[in-house]
Amino acid sequence: MSRTAKILIGLAATLLMGWIWHGPLGHGEMFVDALEKHARIIVDYGQVPGVTVHLGHNPLSRNATLSGPADEFQRHGLKDEPGLSGRVATAQGIGGVRWSDETGRGGWALPLLVETWLQLALAYAIGFGLGALLFGRRKRTSFLD
Repeated sequence: MSRTAKILIGLAATLLMGWIWHGPLGHGEMFVDALEKHARIIVDYGQVPGVTVHLGHNPLSRNATLSGPADEFQRHGLKDEPGLSGRVATAQGIGGVRWSDETGRGGWALPLLVETWLQLALAYAIGFGLGALLFGRRKRTSFLD
């Protein structure tokens, strides 16, 4: 088997393990649910009646979508005082925040599975590079090559 095939098989196995962890084992859903619960606490603390927050569930993402009756100040705040969207955006783990009735405004993040795959591919590449650097084949010193 060629060296490239072995590298690609290792990468595929790593990505498969990431998908299993994220999807069938349910850790991606648990992560998004915890983020959504935290975002709801932040919105409830803002005390604007009728405003709700939902994170992407199909596909799973860290994008928060706010909806409900709120004026411009309640939504976006002023220079020194953030509105609901600014407060939700500061929550650790939230990728982007937008209002459901505003187009072209707000952040955007990749689906959670794609983020997981990119992080795993980067970790695989770093590990492979360090392994090749530290434990690579030694050059032969024999004159009989």
